Amino acid sequence: MSVDADVAIVGFGPGGEALASLLGQAGHRVVVFEKSAVPYGLPRMSTLDGETARLMQHTANPDEALEGSIPQPGAIFYGANGEIATTADWGFKLCGHPYRLSLHQPNIEKAMEARIRECPTVTIHWGYEVTGLDDTGDEIRITAAPSKRAGVTNEGAAVAISATYVIGMDGASSFVRESLGIPIEVVQNHEDRWVLTDFDIVDPELQPPTTTVHLDPNGPWFWGPNGANRCRTDVRVMDPTATNDDLLEHEKAYEFLERKLGINREQVSITRRVVYKFRSQYAKTFRKGRVFIGGDAAHTMTPGIGQGSCSAMRDASNLAWKLDLILTGRATEALLDSYEPERLSHVLPLIHGSVIAWERAIENDPVKVAERDAFLRSSPSPEPPVPGLMQGILHKSGDELAAGPTGALSPQGRVRLAGQEGLLDSLIGSGFQLISSSPLHTALSDAQVEVLERLGVHVLVLGEGPDDLQDLDGTYSEFFAANEVTALLARPDFFLFGVAAGPDETKALVEDLLSQLSLTS
Repeated sequence: MSVDADVAIVGFGPGGEALASLLGQAGHRVVVFEKSAVPYGLPRMSTLDGETARLMQHTANPDEALEGSIPQPGAIFYGANGEIATTADWGFKLCGHPYRLSLHQPNIEKAMEARIRECPTVTIHWGYEVTGLDDTGDEIRITAAPSKRAGVTNEGAAVAISATYVIGMDGASSFVRESLGIPIEVVQNHEDRWVLTDFDIVDPELQPPTTTVHLDPNGPWFWGPNGANRCRTDVRVMDPTATNDDLLEHEKAYEFLERKLGINREQVSITRRVVYKFRSQYAKTFRKGRVFIGGDAAHTMTPGIGQGSCSAMRDASNLAWKLDLILTGRATEALLDSYEPERLSHVLPLIHGSVIAWERAIENDPVKVAERDAFLRSSPSPEPPVPGLMQGILHKSGDELAAGPTGALSPQGRVRLAGQEGLLDSLIGSGFQLISSSPLHTALSDAQVEVLERLGVHVLVLGEGPDDLQDLDGTYSEFFAANEVTALLARPDFFLFGVAAGPDETKALVEDLLSQLSLTS
């Protein structure tokens, strides 16, 4: 069988970009089709979490990707009477980064695209719309034509290629999903409209705002940062007769800032104003044969908990390491059977959590509003925590997940290794991580060591010697002490496969991983 690409990616938003970067850096042949003729260049998402910031260490130059990003130490939620109902504390770290960052999305995408351009095996067809998918069983034949989207001028010829795998990251109205006949499960129908406005701050005296959510039954609204020197409002439309054209008038955005926040129009400049509706839905399956879907093609949610784009990039991270093992002949295709159960079980609570945030915001029944505000004032946090991985390739005890932090995100701290200092992932790159607080030569068999080397697992031992991993900020020693273990084994997508206490448990932990990876030998 001769194919033109190992992987074809349809759609080049954050999920598609992350996947192309990870696979391209691994040397795989990747072809991307994107309807837009050029990068969008304007922000959509305004926040990401520490886990996704960690992914930037692998998909881009992280300094360039996170340029203009600022930590979000928390959020304030105002009740119906305009008084504070509750606050969210985000002033801690996750995966070595602030738990929540406000960002300028074009910087992230520009940085990932720059990294992708360094990969000679990646080809991007800008301004091309996929029009056909034909799964022959051994390959996928893809046809694409110049896009007919408004504003796209593309005089190129149609393109036809074959690929071993196709990944549809082509948005909520996904052609890939529709062509596969995959049905959608609608969690919540949203008929309410919202007006989102992005501003550049042009007055140096005006600082980026604290994230605030106003649960006003007469018109809920959001006000917060959108990266350094940028801000955003998101306001529910309360007048059902208002036309979209009328709502998009810039004058209304400036008047809103002046009336609600006392900010005059000379202090800011509008960069984007859109009217939109939410979607809360997910695909009934994320795969058919050699074709997969991810990002908004597989699941969408309201922006209430800031996890939409993060979830798309998690899909990419999950697929990338599995496809890499398969395409390099180290694992069989059975490894891909874990993609849908892992990602669906992780994203469903986020979809439902975002619906809860939406319901809380739009409530206008006086009794229910009073109950909501009373609940928030008694609640320690207004938002559900982001779940860990709950099933799939994880350490088991019988048929159940092993106790402890199995499935949680693995720690990342500042270290010294081979004379270099920095966050661990930036020093060692992608891959599995086996980190121990005690020597491993008595814990692992020669056969295990050989397979770990073939898989490219980073095996590291904490210590003070020149070949040891020196834990500069105590991240790993604190993790081991808190969980009463001596070793951790993390997946390339940062989730903990499991932990172990002592050499016997460490050997069993490694053996369990190798037994679950569908290795070729």
